[in-house]
Amino acid sequence: MEDNDKENHQLCPLYPSTLQKHVQLDMSTNLEWADVEQNLKNVQTGGIYTPDDCISRQKLAIIIPFRNRETQLKILLRHLHPFLQRQKRAYRIFVVEQFGNGTFNKGLIMNVAFNQASKSTTPIFDCFIFHDVDLIPENDFNVYECDKRGPRHLAPAVDELRYFLMYNDLIGGVLGLTKEQFFKANGWSNLYWGWGFEDDDMNHRLHHAGYHVSRPPNLVGRYKMIRHEKQTPAVNRYGTLSKWLRYSYDGIRQLSTLDYSIVTTETHLLYTHILVNFTRSATKTIDHLLEDIPKAK
Repeated sequence: MEDNDKENHQLCPLYPSTLQKHVQLDMSTNLEWADVEQNLKNVQTGGIYTPDDCISRQKLAIIIPFRNRETQLKILLRHLHPFLQRQKRAYRIFVVEQFGNGTFNKGLIMNVAFNQASKSTTPIFDCFIFHDVDLIPENDFNVYECDKRGPRHLAPAVDELRYFLMYNDLIGGVLGLTKEQFFKANGWSNLYWGWGFEDDDMNHRLHHAGYHVSRPPNLVGRYKMIRHEKQTPAVNRYGTLSKWLRYSYDGIRQLSTLDYSIVTTETHLLYTHILVNFTRSATKTIDHLLEDIPKAK
């Protein structure tokens, strides 16, 4: 788009006329990448899109933690790109994957992806949305946007949970944070090895940082979960969660002290792929916090 054209455009509306209340979802799994890409030719390499008829309200970095779920990723991207485009969002999708078969650490790879995305200068992102690979939004009026007043939990109603918020402190699934909010909470914990509880830990961090988490109504924040096998839960996750007060010493600010490496950063048509390598000893510089920090009351 020419600069003169951009100057003549207005800010995109919060609720464009292109939105759909009830999105038709196709959950079929017999997909090839070529089939998905065929219908998304307006996406720029790297999973980048900018509306050409108005100026987007925010620039979004969509961060998807990933491992061994290629079918789910295809289904998600097939729906997420059109969903964001109907909302007139400017965005880039980052898929961050942990290399190898070692114990999964979702918090650590999300910190790495945030660190990489926040270095971008074209564009500079206003909003970082952490998005599980198995959740498909059902309602376009669930606007993907950050709230400067506080974190935005976008997935309060998931079909597998009977479209009901299981508990008030739940923030898992899809979470929108500004850079300021993310740094004030010191990002995600790096100490959850295995699946689960890193989101509950983040909730404690955000509340301790003085934030109130907002959500769309359940009728709007509806998601379809792609069925998958249950993964190995995090070891001693209850004990780790009980010591969330360590958050000032375990998070994004400590990333440079951890033993990890970025194997590759590759741009595919529908997403930017960040492959991160580390072993269980990666967090040895901060593991002692689980012994030194008392349990929260």
